[in-house]
Amino acid sequence: MKNLSREYLETLSSAELIHLADEYGVDIPDDLNRQFIIGDLLEFADELESDERYRESVVLSDTGQVMNVNVLPDSYNENRVNVILRNPASLFVWWDLSESSLKQLEESFGTLRLCVNFFETREDLKPCDSFEIKISEKERSRYVIIPSDKKFVRVDLMCDIDSREEMLAFSQKIPLPVFSDFMILRPGEKLKIPRAMELSGAMDLLREHYNEYRNSFA
Repeated sequence: MKNLSREYLETLSSAELIHLADEYGVDIPDDLNRQFIIGDLLEFADELESDERYRESVVLSDTGQVMNVNVLPDSYNENRVNVILRNPASLFVWWDLSESSLKQLEESFGTLRLCVNFFETREDLKPCDSFEIKISEKERSRYVIIPSDKKFVRVDLMCDIDSREEMLAFSQKIPLPVFSDFMILRPGEKLKIPRAMELSGAMDLLREHYNEYRNSFA
């Protein structure tokens, strides 16, 4: 793959340059000289190149054809946390942090954590149970085992800065399935579980989570 370059643009006709500009949303007046069109396209490419979140999203194939490589940005520059059910016994949690929050954490030596809250009903404001997981600034996702007999869950992204607690973001509150046999299981205990769940690695996840966060099994 090659970066979009002046050499390639010089090989295109004026009509092809205008079509390329239209494709990428570059506004080109009808009577603009082709060299100015090339200059505007190169400026557009430089702006993308300077933004690491979109780097290499506009490239050429080896045949010279312009291609869009759908590269997702590393960050959307906002504080956000999301949660979905990975299987009946665990959650997948992923989050994002804004540049300003990361800078504040770095300057104040702050710490991050996930607070996993459980509720009896969707309308409850106060959790009936919760536990916390320490996370690093570089992490963006975690798998979390669901303790037994819980009905709704919400995950909060928390930070501690200068002895002050702050909620950066919180997920939607989602209902949890009833699957009590597996969810009360402890490592070392024997239980016949479905083959599909065994192949999913659920038992390995259970052991790992118990070793690191066994307070959630109390």
